[in-house]
Amino acid sequence: MDYNNSSGIFIQVGAGAGDLDKRAKYKDDFTEFVKKIPRDKIKKIILVEPNPVNIPLLKECWKDYPESIIYNIGIVPNDYTNDNIEFYYCPLDEPHFQVASIKKTHVQQHYGPDCEINTFVVPVKTLNNFINDTIGDEAIELLAIDIEGIDAEVILGLNFNNIKLKYFSFEKAHLGNNRDNVLNYLTDNHYDFVGNGIEDNSIYDYLYINKRFTQ
Repeated sequence: MDYNNSSGIFIQVGAGAGDLDKRAKYKDDFTEFVKKIPRDKIKKIILVEPNPVNIPLLKECWKDYPESIIYNIGIVPNDYTNDNIEFYYCPLDEPHFQVASIKKTHVQQHYGPDCEINTFVVPVKTLNNFINDTIGDEAIELLAIDIEGIDAEVILGLNFNNIKLKYFSFEKAHLGNNRDNVLNYLTDNHYDFVGNGIEDNSIYDYLYINKRFTQ
């Protein structure tokens, strides 16, 4: 990325414990990527994590970055109208419950149909409303999302006409039958495929760029 032309605003939805998750070998692509950027090129780091268990470590992860703001909320598809929602998780996914989801079946796909299921309740927003409330019409350099089973619904509900987004990274593993719809939707909204996530060797993510920023 050309940091000289960057807006300096970076958003991660599904931040987990940042780079302090032992089970992930203390690795998080978004965190590693942003921490390599020259500090004078960073304006805002916006982190969204629904699981309250992860918030203390997320704060520790970003303690040296006063530009960071953490939101303990969930992101939901546009057709969800309540202010709160129940997240499902399996105790076997401790300590950071990375596959917690508003879809019980998503958790069961990872831990089996008979796994013990617990829940927690958090406030929610649609991604459109969240971006509008926190960023407004400012340009976003990078938006990275990992929303555990509802990625496709959220992406297909994004109003790209109302946001100025340069790079978009998202998990490809759970797009399901909507994979082609998602990729076509991005193409229709002037996005081109760049590679496999923020880190080029990623096996989980796709990275797209809005070609309007390259013209």
